[in-house]
Amino acid sequence: MNGKLALITALLGVAWLLVMVLVGGASFDGYDHVSQYISELGANGAPFGWHVSWLGFLPVGVLICAFSYFAWRAAPQSVLATLGFVGIFLFAIGYVGSAFFRCDFGCRPEEPSFSQIMHELGGLAGYMLAPVTLLLLGLAARTWPGAVWLSILGFIGAAGALVGLSGLLDDGSPTVGLYQRVLETSVLSWVLACGFYLGLQKRTAAP
Repeated sequence: MNGKLALITALLGVAWLLVMVLVGGASFDGYDHVSQYISELGANGAPFGWHVSWLGFLPVGVLICAFSYFAWRAAPQSVLATLGFVGIFLFAIGYVGSAFFRCDFGCRPEEPSFSQIMHELGGLAGYMLAPVTLLLLGLAARTWPGAVWLSILGFIGAAGALVGLSGLLDDGSPTVGLYQRVLETSVLSWVLACGFYLGLQKRTAAP
């Protein structure tokens, strides 16, 4: 049952985020996915910012947090797996925090508000830990039955997350939005793949 719930929450979480970014971007005149943060869609003063925050970021965060719990319960237990799924949980908390603490318009103010500061802190842990999180999960998955491909995807994702993080450290970069999406895709691709692995494993093992 935990494997099936991991699959459902992974599918819903990733799909919800994708729809939110596409619809939110289309509703924001002049929005550029390459140069702008995803958080700018839900910023104070952004078109439909409240809707993006509460109907987008919040449910996405809750779904991915739920995935991290169900996947941890369903996957073979190890210290590496536990630490990795804690990292996924912290990553997802960044989405939840984005709903409660929306960034200032543009997300790069010279004098940040309290909400902006909390917004940045909320997402910092998950982003900073993303490369290590995927590395740990890649190592953990090496011992899971039939999960060599998932382990390799974890290592590839760790490299992708590191590249994305390196670009995010320069918030003045004209491609900062692209780097953020590289990091997000690295993490969420593994989440989705893990959901399928656990869901299929659960159904295969059923009598």
